[in-house]
Amino acid sequence: MQDVKGVLDRRTAGKAVLLPVFIVAAFFGGLSPCGAAPLKDCYKRPGLDPKIAGVIDEFRASVPQIMDKGNVPGAAIALVDDKGILWTEGFGYLGGKGKRPVTPDTPFLICGISKLITATAVMLAVQDGLVSLDEPITTYLPEFTINSRYEEHPERRITLRRLLDYTAGLPLEAPVGNYFEPASSASFEDHVKSVFGSWLIYGTGTGFAYGSISSDLAAYVIQRVTGKPYEQYVRERVFIPLQMSGSTLDRTEILKNRNRAIGHMMAMDGLPAVYPGLGAGGAYSTVKDLARLLQLHINRGTLDGKRILDESLVRAIHQPTGIVTRDPNLYYGMGIHIDKRAPERTEQLLWHDGWGFGFKSFIHWYPEYGIGAVVLTNRLPHPVLADLGLTLTDRLIKDKLVEKRFPQPEPDGHGCIGTWWGWPDHKPTPYQRAWRKYCGTHRLRFTEYELEWWANLATLIKGRDEFTPRIKVYERGGFLCVTESEFFNKIGIGRHVDEPLQEVKPGVFAAKSGVTLDFTRDIPTWRNYRLEER
Repeated sequence: MQDVKGVLDRRTAGKAVLLPVFIVAAFFGGLSPCGAAPLKDCYKRPGLDPKIAGVIDEFRASVPQIMDKGNVPGAAIALVDDKGILWTEGFGYLGGKGKRPVTPDTPFLICGISKLITATAVMLAVQDGLVSLDEPITTYLPEFTINSRYEEHPERRITLRRLLDYTAGLPLEAPVGNYFEPASSASFEDHVKSVFGSWLIYGTGTGFAYGSISSDLAAYVIQRVTGKPYEQYVRERVFIPLQMSGSTLDRTEILKNRNRAIGHMMAMDGLPAVYPGLGAGGAYSTVKDLARLLQLHINRGTLDGKRILDESLVRAIHQPTGIVTRDPNLYYGMGIHIDKRAPERTEQLLWHDGWGFGFKSFIHWYPEYGIGAVVLTNRLPHPVLADLGLTLTDRLIKDKLVEKRFPQPEPDGHGCIGTWWGWPDHKPTPYQRAWRKYCGTHRLRFTEYELEWWANLATLIKGRDEFTPRIKVYERGGFLCVTESEFFNKIGIGRHVDEPLQEVKPGVFAAKSGVTLDFTRDIPTWRNYRLEER
């Protein structure tokens, strides 16, 4: 859940409180106990170097205790190199009724790691001659429209490349089928098309900002071009060729699967299991399957000695295009982070995380060493497991049990697009009396989640705005202003306080950050999230 998502620094991602109910839980201490199951379904490659096997055994013996500390019901881990799985194992339980154990074949919701699958799927379509990375997407979606205060006809400049590397300027999410309001019954098409007519955050190609709907729109282009449901295309072109038999984007299939992991989230009695954001975060997969995807990328497009994806297209995925923070050593490619932050590390690291609906996932690899890991868990948040896979691979590198075998060029940040920090020419519009009808407190829709009784009670405590997504619209200092509840800080996307707005057109107002308050839609939106009646 990507990802309400910002790009999370791996050093702090596990510490971030991601939804207000998490804060409620921390406030009340409302965690339900869960123990880890005995170690089982352990596989280690025959003939493994005894020193590497010793490190694995030391590591795996610590996992149940770490899970108990973090109250994590279940986890699955795989250590992978260019030849395949070195070690994989399931720990703990699926959740739900009974104590069914997690195995390496247990499907988890992988959330943001789905973006790497989408980038791979799009590149396969490029390889097959179905689409071009640099053709305007209106070539494939002539009805696509988007509004901008920076340029005319921005839809003519948005390409698949811009969507995959998050430089198109699209907002974080779509009004239908987002993380506040999953709309599990909505179609993928309804989800994507709800962003049509939205407003860009920044001018296309002028900034980098993480945004789920960009991946979904790229996936929808593939659906339209192929004439197949996106989930079918991915099954035929990605999952079957890579022998990822435990992976799916089919929501009906997911809901019927009684062997999938169940998400757990502090203060929640019930969570949505699926939602329509297929390209950005809707995939269920297993560590064994993701090990195959990881092996494909470690080998730059080959698997089991067969060329699946042209090396130039793999390199395009791994090529830095956007600078994630003010630190020029953390980049984004297409569905992957490229990380070389000194003095913490001298080796290049490629990674992506995913979180949402009670799941946390992390995939990474060191391309120079040809080694990486996948960690899937069914608890949010859990700082104790944030860097679990990195702990293992870093130990192998530190102890010199693996060697640099694959020359890797330094990330070339020249020409990369910097993170979007706000519009420098923002000019708030003087307040007008006609705007009184917009003033007041508006609550954002927050549906399909079932809170425990004490969490429900906590949300009713007067003044505890960190539990509820709300905005207050009012006149201050001669301008129309907006202030968000503390909720927005807690989920890590930044809070607007006393933010003066600029009128873009009647009924549409923009903050300096680029997000809009749009009262012209059938259901008004803020940041593209739908508002409830006051």
